[in-house]
Amino acid sequence: MATGDSTTRLAVLRGNSGSGKSTTAKELRRRVGTGVAWVEQDYLRRTLLREHCRDGAPNIGLIDLAARYALDSGYHVVLEGGLYEPQYGEMVRQLVADHLGVTGVYYFQIPFEETVQRHLTKPLASEVMVEKLREWYQPEDFLGVRGEQIIGAASTVEETVDRIVADLDWRSGGGVSNPVEG
Repeated sequence: MATGDSTTRLAVLRGNSGSGKSTTAKELRRRVGTGVAWVEQDYLRRTLLREHCRDGAPNIGLIDLAARYALDSGYHVVLEGGLYEPQYGEMVRQLVADHLGVTGVYYFQIPFEETVQRHLTKPLASEVMVEKLREWYQPEDFLGVRGEQIIGAASTVEETVDRIVADLDWRSGGGVSNPVEG
């Protein structure tokens, strides 16, 4: 089912916990300006539904619905999360295939040791221990979609955002025609 239009942008940011996805999403949204919906897996899964990552969980459909709704309303979308291929791969691949605008898919390939160092700087570090991160860690969890790109540990947030903005030909302030100010 087609979603969005030729003017909408979809940036899919995937990777392990502590890989820099949220930081990148936040900076990308700041840089582009209004009209960008941040569809954050952790918020919809953990906060809104209090759901665990598992096959067929309701949050998978909610994430898809939120991204499609925003795209169909003329918003650009940054879809961000672990979005592990076994549970989320089919949904993300279909969303990418259905999007009528420009899409970029990025996998943050960061060594486990680096993700631990980054994790320890976050408030979540008091709730999620390193042993849990090790259980969750999925190296090379690629979607296998055409154009999927790897973001390595050496890429700074600034470089990563520059790359995504350039790849998607994303200009500052290019959002919906009548965005809600907030």
